[in-house]
Amino acid sequence: MKVTRRQTMAGLMGAAASLSLPGRLSAQSGTILHASWGGGVGETWTGAFADPFEAETGTSVRIVEVPNPEAQFRAQAGNPQYHTGIGTFVQGVNLMQDDMLETFDIEEIPAMKNIPEEYWLKTEDGRLAGITPYFAYYGIAANTDEASIEEFSSWKSLADEKWKGRLGMTRPIYLSTYDLTILSKAAGGDEKATEGGMKLLEGMARNVLNVSNSLAQQNTMLERGEVAAMPFYSVRVWSLNEAGVDHVRIVIPDEGALLLPYVVVAPKGVADRAMVAEWLNFIASPEPQECGMALSGYIPANSEAEATEEVRAKLGMTFQEVKDRLYQPDWGYIAAHQKETVAEIDQMLANL
Repeated sequence: MKVTRRQTMAGLMGAAASLSLPGRLSAQSGTILHASWGGGVGETWTGAFADPFEAETGTSVRIVEVPNPEAQFRAQAGNPQYHTGIGTFVQGVNLMQDDMLETFDIEEIPAMKNIPEEYWLKTEDGRLAGITPYFAYYGIAANTDEASIEEFSSWKSLADEKWKGRLGMTRPIYLSTYDLTILSKAAGGDEKATEGGMKLLEGMARNVLNVSNSLAQQNTMLERGEVAAMPFYSVRVWSLNEAGVDHVRIVIPDEGALLLPYVVVAPKGVADRAMVAEWLNFIASPEPQECGMALSGYIPANSEAEATEEVRAKLGMTFQEVKDRLYQPDWGYIAAHQKETVAEIDQMLANL
């Protein structure tokens, strides 16, 4: 019997996460193994996707937390131990370009028809190389005890000398992908025209108190007021707010925020391909994506997903209104030029 949307939501709220290592269990066992990041992401995947899928189909899914699912796929090339894994869009592009992903016809995963094609990871001949479960966005997180959110209505404000010694910043690998992209957009360019963005990034870097090596450290810096603000992830601020930290807020500046789509991919040569396609189609459908929103603040990619009144109140807008304020760059271009961009940023920081 098909589980209704209401039943799925109810089931997720009562679900307890059960995360464990696979041991010697491999992708040939019949149980779907899904590689996930930790830090709450695994719990979201258990509650919003794995448990409801098992309830609906009878097929079990084990969520396995690993530091980097992409690295697992690369290490196991030719002998995949996982059926699927989560990644950033750039990671998905790199895996696809290296011919390491199983691809699917749209008719095998029809739920993707309700996800705008701009969010698809697809090959040159139009086959799906990844499924879009949701996205977050990259805005400015501000500690409202240290600064007002109105002071960060523009990305350009981060380069203002008034914030000298009061901002946080991430590592160059992420600066090259996220910060430079949205700062370039704010400066009138884009990911292909980054001169203005580099100038803003240099100005922001001059104001930085600390370059953070981890999301946990960034959370602490913001929560304790060690920094007044920094570019940050919407879902991280959502988690802080859900934990009762109300003095850290996420801002979408006037120039917009950076849309961060995530992808679920299957390694090339994956076992139980039909079962994997059914799992991927479930991931692409609206109900589990709504559950993911309720649990962790991820914005559903499926256009049929509906925000509850509670979720709309927390977001301050509808899903579509959020999407309308986000910038979707050419992730393929960013991935192709990442190494040289990182080197350019490293050189800029070394000269400060």
